[in-house]
Amino acid sequence: MLVLLAAVSAAALIDYRAAAEERDSVAARTRAQWDTQGDRHPHRGAHFGLYVFRADTPLAALEPGITPQVGRTLWLEPHRRNLPQAPASADAPAGRDLAPTALVPMLVLLLPLLTIALGHDLVGRERAQGTLAMLQAAGVPARTLLVGQWAALCIALLAVLAPAAAVLLAGLARVEAPAGSLPRAAALCGTVVLYGMFWAALVVAVSARLRSVRGALLALLGLWTAAVLVLPRAGAALAAATVPLPTATAFWQAMEHDIRHGLPGDGDAAQRQRAFDADLLRTHGVARLEDLPFGASALRRLDRDAYAARVHALHFDRLWRAFGRQQTVLRAAGLATPALPARSAAMALAGTDIAHQRRFEDAAEAYRQDFTAALDAWDVRASRGLSSFESRYAGDTLWRSVPAFADAVPPAGFALRHAAPDLAVLAAWCALSVAALLWAARGLRP
Repeated sequence: MLVLLAAVSAAALIDYRAAAEERDSVAARTRAQWDTQGDRHPHRGAHFGLYVFRADTPLAALEPGITPQVGRTLWLEPHRRNLPQAPASADAPAGRDLAPTALVPMLVLLLPLLTIALGHDLVGRERAQGTLAMLQAAGVPARTLLVGQWAALCIALLAVLAPAAAVLLAGLARVEAPAGSLPRAAALCGTVVLYGMFWAALVVAVSARLRSVRGALLALLGLWTAAVLVLPRAGAALAAATVPLPTATAFWQAMEHDIRHGLPGDGDAAQRQRAFDADLLRTHGVARLEDLPFGASALRRLDRDAYAARVHALHFDRLWRAFGRQQTVLRAAGLATPALPARSAAMALAGTDIAHQRRFEDAAEAYRQDFTAALDAWDVRASRGLSSFESRYAGDTLWRSVPAFADAVPPAGFALRHAAPDLAVLAAWCALSVAALLWAARGLRP
């Protein structure tokens, strides 16, 4: 296990570096294509689109979180806010999630088994060999004995986890990790340690309470099956059933309906355009749009896009709120198993949870609105009336004037704030297992 964890940590850092280089290379190529579009109408140039990529910490390779399902790439174009593209799950073989290769999912799955293997007979073996009776006859309190067994088991687990943590921290110092990666990594290591402490206390408590070593082993394996394999999947199914999400077709159709027919009190698209045209004529004191000294067609596009962005924000906010309610259900399910809060806290610290994804998508949407509005503003200045002056194309100078999208990993405080509820639940589980250990000490018999 020691060698496995250290090797997985090293491989994760290598994968992070390779993925970062690939992301930077693709970003540079797509940006070069944008910058060298040549002469074309600016709105058509905007439809050429831009790809943007989410910034990640090296910890994302240890805990991929929701990234395999949602991806980390967005294509930005006028009129429409897109969903992320190219999720890794689309290319993954069937059943891959049953055999996790990332470090944190592997630890959540295997660390309890290692703890059970090391500690299921700690007390039972001493009882069978008569050592327990001798210790109690010598006046060693049962509580002191079990707490000592727990501490020894925790030290053994730390000896297994320490090399992986050392490889991780050393690797962070060698790669170009974003600011705040070290505090995130330290908190992630603490999360794993807390999870291991829970299982160590539980294993010793069951070993002390059940007189048979075989019975303790079977009981602990049953607890592992329920806590790690069954209950997390049941919690996810409960969240999906309690807070159903719209299908992609229904989601886009609802947005198209609101854009075409308008939100309550706004009128449909034709009514909104007539009102916009009337206000434009009244403001500039002309009788026809053709007489305006700037591009009315481009202004109309800007107005339609602003309304579409408002509708997009409304529907995406509903979707994010639904994700938030699902997360609340999962946190409630975390009261039945420590595996759920351990994974959720790790995802927040690694930057692969819902909060980090929303921050990225909102930043990309603000950038999309800015660069498409800037290109339409060029058309407003370059054209007159309802003519779009197709013969007057923009060139590479305009494309290069659009600043590059610069995503940044949020500070460590952002991650800790979103991980705090799950860390609190995990700490409560650890405290409960220690209480069970102390309760088992009260009834310890040789």
